[in-house]
Order: sequence, then C-alpha cells, then structure tokens
Amino acid sequence: MKRSFALVAIAWGLCAGTALAQAPQIAARPAAMESFSYYDLAATEMAPEQQSPEQAPVQAPSQCAPAEEEKAPCLSPSCCWFGHGGQMGPLCHCCWPCGCQLAGMGDARKLCKPHREDSQWSTTGWIDQSFVWNPYSPGDRFNGPVTWTDRSNDYQMQELWYGFGRVTKTDGCGWDWGMRADAFYGTNYRWDTSAGFETNWGSNGTFYGIAVPNLYGEVAYNNWTVRAGRFVSPVGYYTVGSPNNFFPVIPYTYQYGEPFTHTGVWALYKFSDQFTLGGAVTHGWDDTDNTGNPHGGGLITATWTIDDQRSLAYVGVLGDEPNATGIHPKTSGGIAQGTGFTGRYFQTLVYTQKFSDSVMGVLQSDFGTQHDAIFDPNSGNPRTAKWYGLNAYLYWNMTCRWQWGLNGEWFRDQGGFRVGQVVPSFGSPNARGLARSNFDGSFYRMTFGPRYYFTPNMYSRVAFLYDFYDGKRSFNAATPGQLPFDNGRLNNQQCLVFDFVMTF
Repeated sequence: MKRSFALVAIAWGLCAGTALAQAPQIAARPAAMESFSYYDLAATEMAPEQQSPEQAPVQAPSQCAPAEEEKAPCLSPSCCWFGHGGQMGPLCHCCWPCGCQLAGMGDARKLCKPHREDSQWSTTGWIDQSFVWNPYSPGDRFNGPVTWTDRSNDYQMQELWYGFGRVTKTDGCGWDWGMRADAFYGTNYRWDTSAGFETNWGSNGTFYGIAVPNLYGEVAYNNWTVRAGRFVSPVGYYTVGSPNNFFPVIPYTYQYGEPFTHTGVWALYKFSDQFTLGGAVTHGWDDTDNTGNPHGGGLITATWTIDDQRSLAYVGVLGDEPNATGIHPKTSGGIAQGTGFTGRYFQTLVYTQKFSDSVMGVLQSDFGTQHDAIFDPNSGNPRTAKWYGLNAYLYWNMTCRWQWGLNGEWFRDQGGFRVGQVVPSFGSPNARGLARSNFDGSFYRMTFGPRYYFTPNMYSRVAFLYDFYDGKRSFNAATPGQLPFDNGRLNNQQCLVFDFVMTF
C-alpha cells in the first residue's frame, strides 16, 4: 500500500512537470479558504458578484470605481470546477457542470430563485443518499473508521439540506452586509453538530438528526470582511456538505484530524486578488459554549494565488482542547475525552494545480499535536499526541457528463489519539458510531471512481476504496487487541460506495 501511494504521488508530480507548460490561463482559487462551496449546485445561478468573500475577486483600495464587467466565452471545463477546490471562472456565466451545457437539458432547476439576476441572495438544497457494499459483512455493521458512509451493506440518507444567504459585495469600496444559514437532516448530522448548540434542542438520534453547520452574519467594508456566528471551518480541502466534495466518502485527515465547524468572529483582508490574510477568535473545535470546552481558540488563514494555474493556502488552528489523560486505560473501562484540557496546534497546507482544461491536481499536508493528550499504554504516563498525513488528488473532466477522481492518502495517528470512536460526542450525545479506537499507527487509502450527471440536477458518484492499516492493535480497554476493520479482525478492507444526489 505504501508503494501504491508513492506511485500516485510520483505520477502526480510527472504530470505537473509535463502539463504545466501546456496549461491554459485558468484561475485557481486557494481551496483551504473556501469555507463553503457551491460550485456544483449554483454555477448557473451565481455570477461573480454572488460569490462568497473568500471566492470573489476584490479590487485594490485605490480602485473604488467598479469596472465594467466583461463576459468571456464559456469553454469546457475551465470556468467551473467540482468539489471544495472548485472554481467558477471570474468572467464566466454559463457553466454547468464543467463548463458546457448538456444538449437539450438546459440549466439546473432551483427551488427558489432571486427575482433579479444581480441579486446577492441565493439558496442551496439537495438530498444525498448512499449505499456501501462491504464484501466482508462485518458483524457490527460498520465500515471500520470509514466515514461519512460508515454503515456496511446499508442504505443511508446522508443529507436533506437547505440553506439560504446573502453574500457581501463592496467592489473594494464601501459597506455591505450578508448572512448565511444552512441546516440538514440525515446520518451525517452525527459529525457536524456543535457542543452546546444542537444539544440544547434535542434534535439528535441514534443515526438521524439535525445539524446547523452555518449560522452567521457578515459585514464588509472596502477589502475587509468580518463574519460572526457559527461557520464551517476553512481547514483542508474537503468540507461539510457531502455534495461539495467529489467523493461521498471523506479522508481520514478530515474526519479525524481537522475541525468541522467553529463559533466565533473571523476577519479577512484582501491585499490583492492574489493574497488574502485572515484571523479568527473562536470557541475551539466544534464547540459553541462551555459544554464541551470552556477555553477559547484561534485561527490564522492565508491564501496565495501564485498564477492562473497554481494556488497555495495555509490554515492554522490553536487553543486548549479536550484530552484523554484523565482515565487510565489499564484500570478503567476505556479512555474518556473531556477529562482535561491541554494545548493543541494544527495546520494544513493545500496546493492546487490546474494542468489543462480537463485535468486538476491537489496536494494537501496536515500536522497536528497536543501536549500530554493521552496515556502511554506501557508506562501509564501522559505523552504528547501527534497526527499528520498527506493527500494527493487527481481529477479529470472526461466529458460534461463524466468526471473521474483518484485519491491517495496516508494518515499517521502517533499515539492513537485521533482515529476511532468520535460519536457519541458533546454535540451528538445520542449518536451511535464505531466503538473501536486508539490505533497507534498509519492508515493508507486509495479511492477511485466517477461522477456521472443524468440531468443538471441529478448525478451519481461511485467510489472504490482500499483501506490498509499498519500499526499497533487497539489499546483501549473496552476493545483491547482489536484491529480497525471487519469488526476488529482485519487490518485492511475494500468497499464500493454508491451515491445519488438530487439538487434543488
């Protein structure tokens, strides 16, 4: 498996070396700053002035008079890109889903459309359903630590989503205001709740419940944008909302290494179309009040559009977070989080490269550490936990109907602090998920499959997964000596994920 991942990385690098000289002039926005993505769902509706502050180009402060917009021809697929790293071309108005219209099908239908074409209001909705074929048929009905499609040989209605909002627009000069509210019902709710928010109105069940990942207001002045409330974290390449990502299954790095949401105040300043810097004061990882964490935290964000083909983004997260040092695994029934708080630092780097009109690649690196986060199973003394990994993505727009993706991942959980049981949690106290945890080792994954559009509003995703674990067996006293897959018996697994999305 290590060799397979290395081959993907080498192939990605060779493609970069040969294709860069031939790549056309395509805008590539930094992926990690896009805290919410609407490329697949609103490409025909959202003009550049309707994009979020992180996506829309802003003029320099000295150019307060907005320039006349020039409409460029829509050439497949340079105007729109799928997934969290996607991009709507700044001058393109006719893209769907990858830059061209499907003959005889027209545009995607919207349940609610603004009365004016230049309206800053927009709505987004979808229903996402999936089924995972796991040939091992594990006795606990879980696909090991694989999420969000975590149930084996079972149907999941992952998300019934609806949201609306108003994006800010200043053209680099003046004041404006905006807001965003998104809520969904489904099995994915278990990971998208925030401690002290959804728990206060009892919306969560064993597998199905309600989550509200976005609920914020926004004020913009010239090149400043300030967001206050609850918002999706800008970390990494994947994001909340399954249809915003290419594959229906998410990487280990995202599920176990990164926060999903924050509650706080986030300020962004655009120095130019090429460079944006931001910072936030938050209540930590997936936390709204003192229910799960009484301490504060912070974000540092920076994006750099290197040229028309390349971009680089950085996000750093810091603060005191729950650890697992309060209960000794040898004398208790397991390891319980929330018994103490120590300093945690996490960072992610995302590099995006467009090789041609139809090929795009992404490299992501993650690193996290937390002081005295977990007991050493041998000595019984607390030790520092570390988690880090690499992701390589390669996407190909074969036609306007067919898109293909390839992902290779390595995620190292040094200390066995991150991978495993993540629900129930403070935000989803009634939820059920994988019971195994505390795997001190490396996880490897290869994911491959297509996305096919039946109509502008309906598409299907198929993903073949090969997962492999190289490390120690679980040292959790509740599941001692178990492995991650097949109800604790295997260190590898192959699955086939089928997914169907209808947008509205």
